[in-house]
Amino acid sequence: MGGIIAFANLKGGVGKSTLAVNVAGALSPGSVLVDADPQATATAWGEEGLLPYSIIDAPLTGTNVERWITDVMALSDAYVCVDLPPMLGDATAAALAVCDLAVIPVSPSGADIRATNRAIDLIRQARQARGGDLPRALLVPSKVDRRTAAGAEIEAVLHDYDEPVGPVISQRIAHADAFTAGQWIGDFAKGSAAHSEIKALTSVIKRNIDKGKR
Repeated sequence: MGGIIAFANLKGGVGKSTLAVNVAGALSPGSVLVDADPQATATAWGEEGLLPYSIIDAPLTGTNVERWITDVMALSDAYVCVDLPPMLGDATAAALAVCDLAVIPVSPSGADIRATNRAIDLIRQARQARGGDLPRALLVPSKVDRRTAAGAEIEAVLHDYDEPVGPVISQRIAHADAFTAGQWIGDFAKGSAAHSEIKALTSVIKRNIDKGKR
């Protein structure tokens, strides 16, 4: 049982690739990561060959949408984690329109909240086009420092969108160190607080995907 999980936001620097890489690790075996972002952060993360799943370097552009969608949907017997580019356009809209779940990381800043508004608009447009409740959405407080006022309030702010809100992912140096080591957090720092947060998020993601497949 698998499905397509798109990690999306229309602003960079929110932890999108970090979540995609680590959730794919927590879902392995049985997962694959599609790096659709031309910046190729996830591909660079896996260059050492230490991640426990395959990474497919498949940048999504405005000219390859139909072929890209066909290729990704052919993988959907696995848990397909798609790291989308941080841009608004037909390509991103098309990818959101075929995924089962859109995971939207949001860090505690006004700019990120504005980008989230546009991402949710795209998701709701996709639901209307598909005539159902797909794609589901999961807003994830990301890179959170609860010592700041914005960090303490981010969950309440996200609940105002009337979409599910996932567990908090804190700002932790372990994620940057895991990137340098070329490992996902469960191999780099098993049992750490960073690992526990990723496991909690992955549990919520998996329940969302599996519920929709029944």
